[in-house]
Amino acid sequence: MSFMGKAGFAVAAMGLAAGSVLGAGSADAAGSKWGAIAFSTQLWESWSTRDWPSEEGATSAVMQDCAVEDCQILAVWANGCGALVWNDQGWVAAAAGPTRGEAVRKAIDKLSEGVPIARLANFGSSDFSGTKVIDVACTSNVRG
Repeated sequence: MSFMGKAGFAVAAMGLAAGSVLGAGSADAAGSKWGAIAFSTQLWESWSTRDWPSEEGATSAVMQDCAVEDCQILAVWANGCGALVWNDQGWVAAAAGPTRGEAVRKAIDKLSEGVPIARLANFGSSDFSGTKVIDVACTSNVRG
């Protein structure tokens, strides 16, 4: 698929990923550590950050790292992990969860809302589905 085709699909997939914002952790709880994942369809790249003392710090840091006009935050979390996945058809999705595995599973589930075959990745068939885990970032207070 051409880059422009991927970008078109990615823009549509951003809507799928939007539901992952604040997917884990309690808002501004004392001692919380925050992370965020951002993505640019222009560059087809992602950025992540973790262990910030506030949601605002995590989102500001990841947007500063991205620094591209079309950069969008796809996941924000506290005391957990965020995962970004994409597939061969050019869809992207991100989600957060209390553990690395849960964040990846939720991201693949979001991806499968647009591309049902992506769900096969949750059953060990990621090669067949064309789904790839691109980034997983966890705060340092996560076990497992």
